[in-house]
Amino acid sequence: MGPTDGTKITPTQAESLTALSEPWLSCDDCFEQIDLYVDSLVHDHPHLDEPLRVHLARCPAYMEEAESLISLVAGEDRSDDADLLAAFRADVGSVGG
Repeated sequence: MGPTDGTKITPTQAESLTALSEPWLSCDDCFEQIDLYVDSLVHDHPHLDEPLRVHLARCPAYMEEAESLISLVAGEDRSDDADLLAAFRADVGSVGG
């Protein structure tokens, strides 16, 4: 049964709701780690811990936050934000459920 307005959820939405999000990382912890990851990405030594990667793959709000931060930092460093965003999206990938 879908939402009360009669619409059905998409397969992507269903997968997102039922997917495992282990190893677990809170939004607060993600917030604390995102700056360090973006800095490492911009300076060509990206390191994305598995709990942060899983959180970003499962949390649209923090995925958007990270992408915005990458674009902002890329502009300050005169880096190509398209290349950095592509590298970020490749790092995050998807998480099987």
